[in-house]
Amino acid sequence: MIKALIFDCFGVLYWDDLNRMYDLVGAENAQNLNDLMHACDHGYITAQDFLDQVAALAGKTVDEVASTMRDKQSPNKALMNRVKELKANYKIGLLSNMGYDTLDAVFNEQQRKDMFDDVLISSDVGLIKPSRDLYELALERLGVGPDEVIFIDDRLPNVEGAMQLGMKTILFTTNKHFEQELARILEAESA
Repeated sequence: MIKALIFDCFGVLYWDDLNRMYDLVGAENAQNLNDLMHACDHGYITAQDFLDQVAALAGKTVDEVASTMRDKQSPNKALMNRVKELKANYKIGLLSNMGYDTLDAVFNEQQRKDMFDDVLISSDVGLIKPSRDLYELALERLGVGPDEVIFIDDRLPNVEGAMQLGMKTILFTTNKHFEQELARILEAESA
C-alpha cells in the first residue's frame, strides 16, 4: 500500500532548464559545470563559491550567472497545489540534489511546512541521487518501506536508482503525465 510520495525539486516542483547554464559556460566547459554542480550539491562548496566559479568559467559577472539561475527556476504552481492536496492522504517528502542556501530561495519555511513531512537536501548529508544511501535515508526519515513509496523525478538515473531499491517511480515530464501515472500506480495497488 502506498503511504508516501517523494518529489524531486528542480525539473518537477520547479521548472528547470539546465540548457541555459550550459549555454552560458559553453560546450567546452560542460564537464566543469557538471563538476561544480556536483560539488555544490554534495555541500563541498557554498552557493557563493558555485556562482563565483561559474562566472569565471563563463566570463560573466556573478550577477549575470545568478540572474540566469533565477530565470531558469519557476514554480510549478499547479503541481505544488496538488502536493498540498496529496498531503491529506500521504506522507510527502522532498528529496533534492541541492547546494547550501538554495532551499530558502525556492521554498520558505511556511511552504515547506505546508507541503512536506520531510525535506532531505543532498548538501546537508553529503550524498547525491542516485545514491542508495540517500534513498534509504529518505525512507527512514519518512518511516516507510520502499514498497510503500512513489518516487517522482525528472532524471532517469535517479528514477532507476529508486526502482533498484524497490520504490514505485514516475519519470516526470508533465503534470498531466504525472497524474496519469499516479492514477495507474494507485489503481494497480488497490487491485
